[in-house]
Order: sequence, then structure tokens, then C-alpha cells
Amino acid sequence: MTRVTIGLTLAGLIVLFIAYGNGVGVIHGGDVVSHMYWATGGLTLVALANFIAVAHLWRSERMIRELRALCEKNGIEYGSD
Repeated sequence: MTRVTIGLTLAGLIVLFIAYGNGVGVIHGGDVVSHMYWATGGLTLVALANFIAVAHLWRSERMIRELRALCEKNGIEYGSD
């Protein structure tokens, strides 16, 4: 999941850079619609990467709680808090 998050973030940044270039082109008479499509795509990719990162964090936290409960149940010391 970490690789997916990093990949989506990098792809989103690349798309946002393309959108920025199109935005600069708009100032000089370029296509506004193309700029908006690239900007929307970039923002969507970055938002999806953030959603996946939060879901991964939630899953990791749940797994840590389960591990702590098992360690406590079996009398095994679990790290320091």
C-alpha cells in the first residue's frame, strides 16, 4: 500500500505540474479546458493517495491494537510506551 500511495502522489504531482504549465499557457492564450482537466486529474490523484494513506494508517493501528492485546494475554512484554 505504501508503494501505491507514493506512486499516486508522484503521478498526481506530475499531473499538477502539467496543469501548471497549461495554466501558464492560458495566460498567453492557451486552452482553458485542457488546464482544468489536468488540474482536476492531478487533484483527484493526490486526494486518492491521501485516502489510501489514511486507510492504511487505520489498518495498521488496528493491527497494533490486536498485537498488544495478544502480547498482554500471553504475558509477553510489548515495547515501551
